[in-house]
Amino acid sequence: MAEIMNLDPHIHSCYSGDSRSKPKNIINQAIAIGLDIIAISDHNTTKGSKVARAEAKNKNIIIVPSIEISSSKGHIIGFGVDEDIPSDLSPYDTIDKIHDNGGIAIIPHPFSFYRNGLFSKVNPKGFDIEAVEVKNARYILGYSNYKSKTLARKANLAEIGASDSHFIGSIGDSYTTLYDIDSDSTTDDIIDAIRFKRTIAKGRKTSNYLIAKEVINKKFRRIY
Repeated sequence: MAEIMNLDPHIHSCYSGDSRSKPKNIINQAIAIGLDIIAISDHNTTKGSKVARAEAKNKNIIIVPSIEISSSKGHIIGFGVDEDIPSDLSPYDTIDKIHDNGGIAIIPHPFSFYRNGLFSKVNPKGFDIEAVEVKNARYILGYSNYKSKTLARKANLAEIGASDSHFIGSIGDSYTTLYDIDSDSTTDDIIDAIRFKRTIAKGRKTSNYLIAKEVINKKFRRIY
């Protein structure tokens, strides 16, 4: 029966290099707050995604394979991709490889210049992408999200909400509701829901205090 499902497509694990979150703990938190689907989109590796899928067996949650790739001009999420894609390729080549691997291309924090947002460096016209994050929870003023929403509606792209979580407490702060989708959906069904723009970006911003604390732990205290 068609219904809605809640997805956080952009979570970082300890395999990402900038997070301490273990896949098992990510899964437990996602279930506890009522998410139906998550994706571990680590920087330039699918290892965390693969570990999470193994950990989630016999649990009431769907894990979609994913990776956040550092192209030569900015970050691109390969949603539905279960193999590593090399970093530092051109955005066009990166997107082609995502599609060759059966995934779709989602642009995270597109206009955030200090976070390698792709469209802070290049014009968004001409890219064969399926979706953009219009509600990334890690923001200060929200201008990047505003520009992303304007782009999504002008270019007819799926609108994505995502926590971009780097610590357990921020998982699901922003998320995507998929509608007209079955509860026993496969990865392909979830990808199709995004491809055909059956998405609503929801949620809130992550606390600036908690983000600052995380940055201090990483940059100054060298905790991770």
